[in-house]
Amino acid sequence: MSRLRVALIITVATLTNIANLQDMELLERLCSSDDDDLLYNQFVNRFLPDVEKECSRICNRRKLDSHVGKQIVHETFERVRKYKSFTKDQIKLANERKAIIVYLNRISLSLFNDFYNSEHKKEIVHKTYFDDIISPDSHTIDVKDLKKKKDLAVLIFKKLNKKEQAILLADIEHKRHQKYLPDNVLDNLAKDLNIKRDTVRKIRERAIQKIKQAIDEINEN
Repeated sequence: MSRLRVALIITVATLTNIANLQDMELLERLCSSDDDDLLYNQFVNRFLPDVEKECSRICNRRKLDSHVGKQIVHETFERVRKYKSFTKDQIKLANERKAIIVYLNRISLSLFNDFYNSEHKKEIVHKTYFDDIISPDSHTIDVKDLKKKKDLAVLIFKKLNKKEQAILLADIEHKRHQKYLPDNVLDNLAKDLNIKRDTVRKIRERAIQKIKQAIDEINEN
């Protein structure tokens, strides 16, 4: 039997095992595993409609752009994955699925409140995705270091495709004073690039992930 066939059999078996996990078991496994891609995808698939519904409801109530809700949906799951802080003793409801939905909704509400607070502060300047390039520790501004950071940022940016570059530039421009792209900006990007609005969000997330990966590689060297 070929190695490829063996690998496929193992992958299918793993997917089946994960699909058969109870909701609580799935969340606990996700929060205790570092190799969590399959677990995370399964968790998102199960609870995405519930989180989308709640975020849409909050957007309607607070009169926010729909894109804010969609981005917070994404960040809700990413926060679960990043912090892995969930423990079963946090559950207060007998119905475990409903309890997990309440847990996710609390995270979403916290993100909405963070967004509200940030929008009501004057002249907030958010970091760009390139600010995480590590600089040598110094109490003074090093012109050479700033130039090096700029050169690295340009190099990383050039590795993105044309659509990713266009969307990222718009995102950085608006990120200076607000966290999410307004609906009218999304509409214009979708029209200019001949793609759907949801595709703009997906390309944006893909571009950001590429930048983070490139910066991690640079900082490790």
